[in-house]
Amino acid sequence: MIETIQGRRIHPRERLLRDTFTPAESLTFWAVLITASLASVIATPRSFWLLGFFLIVGVLTPAMVKVHEHTHPFIIDALWKRYWQLSAPAWLFCLQFIVGLLHNPLSSFEFNGQLYQQIESTSAWQPTSVKDTNTWLSVLTYVSIYLLALNLYIIPKSRAFFERIFPPFCLIAVILAVFGYLQKALNLDSPIFTRGTGQADFFAFFPYDGHWAAFATLWAAVCVAMALLTTRYDDSGDFIDSSGPWYLTGATLLGLSGFAINAVWPSTVLLLSFSVLLLIVAINFLTRTIDRHRNRIALFCGLGSTVIFAGTVVRLYQNYPIASEYGSLRLAALKIFSEKPFFGWGFDSFAQLAPFYNADILLNERHERAVSDVLQYLAELGIFGALLLPIAACYLLIKYQHQIRNVLLSQHMLIGCGAVILLAFCDSPLMSPAVFLSLLVVFFSALRWAKLSRTETDLVDARPQLVVPQWQRKVPFFAGEYKDISK
Repeated sequence: MIETIQGRRIHPRERLLRDTFTPAESLTFWAVLITASLASVIATPRSFWLLGFFLIVGVLTPAMVKVHEHTHPFIIDALWKRYWQLSAPAWLFCLQFIVGLLHNPLSSFEFNGQLYQQIESTSAWQPTSVKDTNTWLSVLTYVSIYLLALNLYIIPKSRAFFERIFPPFCLIAVILAVFGYLQKALNLDSPIFTRGTGQADFFAFFPYDGHWAAFATLWAAVCVAMALLTTRYDDSGDFIDSSGPWYLTGATLLGLSGFAINAVWPSTVLLLSFSVLLLIVAINFLTRTIDRHRNRIALFCGLGSTVIFAGTVVRLYQNYPIASEYGSLRLAALKIFSEKPFFGWGFDSFAQLAPFYNADILLNERHERAVSDVLQYLAELGIFGALLLPIAACYLLIKYQHQIRNVLLSQHMLIGCGAVILLAFCDSPLMSPAVFLSLLVVFFSALRWAKLSRTETDLVDARPQLVVPQWQRKVPFFAGEYKDISK
């Protein structure tokens, strides 16, 4: 196959230079792959072993960028400026937490030999943090996850990086799905490697099956994106002879797991997003490919999308035993947010503050989450802290829409990210480090893939050489093809 970029033939030596991993790419590849694998197996949200491993990897991420600066074969402009700008949300989040440690809103007092807690009056403009021996580790863990995933937006120099890292990710997710199906078939009492929640709402190694639903949503989108990518290769033959059917089978195993879990809204989001992805596959084969089996594949995917959608609607309207305290917990989060709307009460403070705001039906009960990540982070971090990451993500998305259009793989992967963000309004997927890491990995990979797809390799991270556009030049400038007759 003769590979070209913008009509220019690529020399084999140039392709080798582009697709061979640099030391920084190798470090990033193995760091992300090993970390994601451990997070998927040790899926307990507050496992000390997992949080400590994330912290170690997070400390090494600036070193990966430094190695990238010294070993990248092409020109890199403003590398550290981009790194500090994109990592600013993480550092501001740490700063808010550190300042808040100086002001603990909870104090203890003794009455009749019993120790009680009370909320002290604090300024609404003053950051606070409920002091807990474990909170600092959770804060640094989430910062480390963000910095590690951010390297996927900075370091890879070609699409070959993602074409190699996505298959292992998809394989791990599919193996977890198969393991979850076996758990259901064998009727196990709890997931392996964790004590679970004491209930039957688990899947694979995830103690809460709602976290699995968010995880499966992301990687089902990646599997579908990779399946459709095989139809767009220059030398692609029939779809059934490529790796596409394997990706599509993996996406099906991930998507149909929504029927095997108990969490209502997470399973609904998983099934509906997979139904949409199957519909996209059907439309793609009808409009974009000339595969000789395209009608059969489109019919199969279209029927599958319709059946899954119908089954999801029927399942949604069944009489589910939804916990009555969910509404009370969300209302408590709103009340906590209204007291300190600007900087919140501090990361992981909801569990300590909720007893002061909960309804009477929840007395003598301790709840870690508000069953809504959006409301919980507004209550704990305030408007300032809760919007740090969304503002950075919106900036990158606006930049992506402004500069690059019609990158199908990126669009399909962003569908999975959007589904998880939607789920965060009615559940707590971001509580799981595995889901949070997967979300950022898929998001940054989608944006970097789009940038690499529309720019020559040696110009991806280099500033343009021309300062003034051609139409503004006063000196004549010839940009056409040079011929001898022009002499």
